[in-house]
Parts: sequence; structure tokens; C-alpha cells
Amino acid sequence: MIQNKKILLVGPPGAGKTTIKKAYFDRLDPYELLQNPLDPSRGFSSNLYSYSKSNLGIFDLAGQENDRWLSNKGKEVFSKTSAIFCIFDINNSLESIIEFLIKIYKVKKELKLESCFINVFLHKIDLANPSYVSHKIKKLKQFIENQHRFRDDIQLFETSINKNYYYDTFSIISDILNDLYKKGNISIKNDDFKTLKEDFYRIIGDDTLSDHVVEKNGQNTKYDNSKVGLDLRILETTGLVKRCSKTQYFQLTERAHYLKIGWEKEKINKSNLNLKEKTNNFHVLLFLNEKAVSN
Repeated sequence: MIQNKKILLVGPPGAGKTTIKKAYFDRLDPYELLQNPLDPSRGFSSNLYSYSKSNLGIFDLAGQENDRWLSNKGKEVFSKTSAIFCIFDINNSLESIIEFLIKIYKVKKELKLESCFINVFLHKIDLANPSYVSHKIKKLKQFIENQHRFRDDIQLFETSINKNYYYDTFSIISDILNDLYKKGNISIKNDDFKTLKEDFYRIIGDDTLSDHVVEKNGQNTKYDNSKVGLDLRILETTGLVKRCSKTQYFQLTERAHYLKIGWEKEKINKSNLNLKEKTNNFHVLLFLNEKAVSN
């Protein structure tokens, strides 16, 4: 079944839209993205990704041009959108967030995007006091609940690409993509899916990997794949491992280390069996491959 999808990233300038796209869809190193902030976007960028026999288009709209996107002519960029990611800096004022959401909701209704959810990301939560984050979330939930028209159209999430929240945001985006693709209507080769699921679990959830360390130097730990036995062909495409050379030695990427940190935190509340099953929800995000780019 072919299910071509389109996701729009929109929000105020500097909220982190492009960083989220690069961290989760383009699989860039989250540590590097945090250390080297991106320049402001201009216009919009569109990237096309393949997933099985389907395509996923990601449109990243520059926050400096929100007046353009929300104008009568500019709002056409929203047409045929499957999901909207409204991304706000957690420190954006409550009033400005609500005002922006109302405008996005009106565009959604005008273009009759009936099955399109507005996914609100309150981003960079690591840069705010937890009590402030809780207060902001509470107020926004109250607003959404009080506006009956919003209840079934808006979902609210707390996000960050910081190492302590990277896994949680990964899970959020994975769940949204799974909902878009109706949880399993897209066929992936059984052997590839089974291998990726098992290897992904071993990388972020299995401590026995440390038994095969070849050289240890901080994050530059090397592993001997002739002893570990991972499918490096698949794992390299997901941005979880990198080969040290053309030999059997490899390293985990910063992306994999960030996922491990979140996995360990979640183990406190869940059994290993439940966590292993949770990897089923990650397959869309892990199997996405960039297909083409246009501006």
C-alpha cells in the first residue's frame, strides 16, 4: 500500500524547527547541533524521504516569514498536509503561542485538512526550570480543553534534543509517524525489520556489548563486530554506528549514546520485555531514507 505523506514544520523564529528535522530525520549528531546552532532559515526547505514504497515530504517553514505562510496566498503551502509540527521555544510567551495556534487552526479548517493533527512541541525544555515547564503545559492544556473545537485536533508534547530528552523526543516523533502510516500498513522486508529490531535493542539496551570493547577512550570506544555480530550495513544507514575503517571495527555514534541514556531512564519504570516491544514503534523513523532535496 502506497501512503505518501507530508509534514509541515512551522513556528516562531529560533524555536528549533530545523534542528529537530536535522536531528531526527537527517540523523545528524545531536551534540554537534547543540554546540553549533544553525543559522536562521529563509523561505522554506523541502526534503523527500522514502519509507518502503512510500514517500514522506518534510517542509521546514522559516519563522521569519510566518506572515507570508499565513497569508491568503502563502497558506497554500499547507495543502495536502498530513501532520503539522508547531514548534515553540518553551520560553515563548503563553499569549504568543495561543495566538499562533489559533491562526494555524484556522488554516487547517479553511483548507479542510480534516485528518491532519496539529502536534505542538514545547521545545528546549532543558533550558527552563521544571516548575515553569509544568506551569506552561498546564495553562496550554487548560486552553485546549476550554476550546471545544481544538480538543480533537491538537496534541501537546515536551521536547528537546538534549541528551536527557533526546530519546523521549525520538519516541514522540516515532509514534506520530506510526499513526500516519496506520501502524503496520507499510511492508518492510521481514528479515531487515527483524535484524534492525534485534540490533537496535542490543545497541541501546544490552550491556553485553561492552564485553567486546577493543579500545576504550571516552566516547571513542571501539567494538569488534566479528565478535559482536551486528548488521553494520543497516545500522550505518540509521546513523547508529560508524565504521572505524573498512574492517570489522565500529563505534557507536553520539545519536546512539543519546538514545541509550533515555533507554536507561525508561528501564526504571518498565520491564526489558516491554522496552523490547517498544522498538516496534521506532521502525518508521529508523527506516526513513532521504530520497531527494529541493528548495
